[in-house]
Amino acid sequence: MSPFFLALAVMVAASLLVSLAAVVRTVWLRLRPAGEAKLGGVRSPRYSNASDSLLLLAVAMSWYSVAAGWAGQLVCYPIYADMSAFGPQAFHAYSHGYLSRWATGTWPVGVMCLSWAILLWVPTRNVPKRLVWCIVSLCVAFAVVTPFAAIAQDHMFAEGFSTEQYARLMLSNGVRTAIFTLIGVLAFIAMRRRVMFKESLSA
Repeated sequence: MSPFFLALAVMVAASLLVSLAAVVRTVWLRLRPAGEAKLGGVRSPRYSNASDSLLLLAVAMSWYSVAAGWAGQLVCYPIYADMSAFGPQAFHAYSHGYLSRWATGTWPVGVMCLSWAILLWVPTRNVPKRLVWCIVSLCVAFAVVTPFAAIAQDHMFAEGFSTEQYARLMLSNGVRTAIFTLIGVLAFIAMRRRVMFKESLSA
């Protein structure tokens, strides 16, 4: 397994665990007795410059993922069908070359997922928590959809081009690309809210 793909898998797994911990914390805070909640008092969130840096990283990696998703959907994967017309050797050579290089570009997607998950724990000024939750939910959806694309690619890599597997690959990657695009739009909204808040303070 490529170290880059392993890094992606580890970061996505870590993001799922961090997100699950945030769910548990949220449920616990809402279900704890009212008296205990009053005793603890209402604490205002503590903001830091780290949250701004983390938000910037998350937004950058989100748009990297948008570009990667559309590049795969519109350019790289359609070449599978084109190369299959030249025979199995040409298809296998392209498939091997693409997959060996594709792995080096996967780690930013893992960084994206992990960054948004951490932002559930690190408050960011003027960025609603529900917006971060929406993005994290989409990251989870990406993690659910990706194995279908990977399985289709593995089948074609081992057995050669298949119209059925190619259709599954294009469908699953199309869903994944749509997820990335939604994440990118929401990430832009989050960054815009943060920047507008800074501008309102300096005005």
